[in-house]
Amino acid sequence: MDLHPLQGCRTLYRWQHGHLEDHLRALLPHWGDKPLTITSQDLNANASFVNYVRHHRLLDPCTGEPFELVEKSIRKLGLIGSQEARFHRIQDMLRGSEHFHYPACLGVIETPWESLIFTEFVRGKPPRMQAIAGQLALGIAELEERSHRYLSNQPWHKAALFWSMDFFRPWFLLRPRFNYARCLPELQRLAASDERFAGLADSFKGFEPLLTRLKSAAWQSPRCISHMDYLRKNLFIDKGQLQLIDWSEVKVGRVGFDGGAYLGSLFRRKDMPAFLTARTQFLEAYQAALPAHFDGVEALRNLDYMFLLTALFHCLRPETISEYQEKQRMPLLRQKYDYLLGLL
Repeated sequence: MDLHPLQGCRTLYRWQHGHLEDHLRALLPHWGDKPLTITSQDLNANASFVNYVRHHRLLDPCTGEPFELVEKSIRKLGLIGSQEARFHRIQDMLRGSEHFHYPACLGVIETPWESLIFTEFVRGKPPRMQAIAGQLALGIAELEERSHRYLSNQPWHKAALFWSMDFFRPWFLLRPRFNYARCLPELQRLAASDERFAGLADSFKGFEPLLTRLKSAAWQSPRCISHMDYLRKNLFIDKGQLQLIDWSEVKVGRVGFDGGAYLGSLFRRKDMPAFLTARTQFLEAYQAALPAHFDGVEALRNLDYMFLLTALFHCLRPETISEYQEKQRMPLLRQKYDYLLGLL
């Protein structure tokens, strides 16, 4: 198949879920009624509302060449389509990207109860996340620039679509992982049994006014598409090309958000020396690659906002505290708390 990334995607509407072969023939009509022999395998899927993710293998009936694709089923809530399906229906936005490769989307099939997304299957080696900081920075800056330009040029009748995908809608902001304060009682309980953490819960309350100010400033800054999920399972390297998949967390975010999401996930998983080295590499490459029409100070402020939202929740939640206790790594957890508090 010769499909450009995120280009040529077609959307079909059905009243009920059909057979896989029928879906493929509808999306690839040049196959006609030629026989298909398909081998399928379920892949791991832990995102909200995902019914399943399946890897399908077959031979292209026209060419005889191996053909592989991924089918993702996302259940609907109140007949409302998923963010990811809406994203894949946007054509041409990221065409010509150089620093990320985006798997081609064969099409989206919408039924009243689910969105079915069919994309190219990606092969490659998962990267060491701290080792690709500079490469990620280039890809993120390019994604922000291209998607901002696309969003800025859309006609008024598409405004409702992008409004519903905007990060600052209540259905996103009320999610637990954007509200670290609900984790503070657990930190208070930890302090009662471990004096190294005494008084920290009160100190962390100081982030609430800071996050309010950062939120207000970010809301007014340039919009772009934000992937928001830079984890090892969503990135592959093939022949030096960095491939980015899985748009289940996609939002209309703001310039700087993706950098903060990446550094927040890295902070959660790595020790401090590895994180600080990667952070320096990322920021240097990102600032150099950021187009001149973006305000660099504003972008870094937004990056800090998303980093804090991500890092505070994941480092304070009860599951993280239990994990560090089990692995006897509480000094590292305290070190991370000290780093965060130093940002106040």
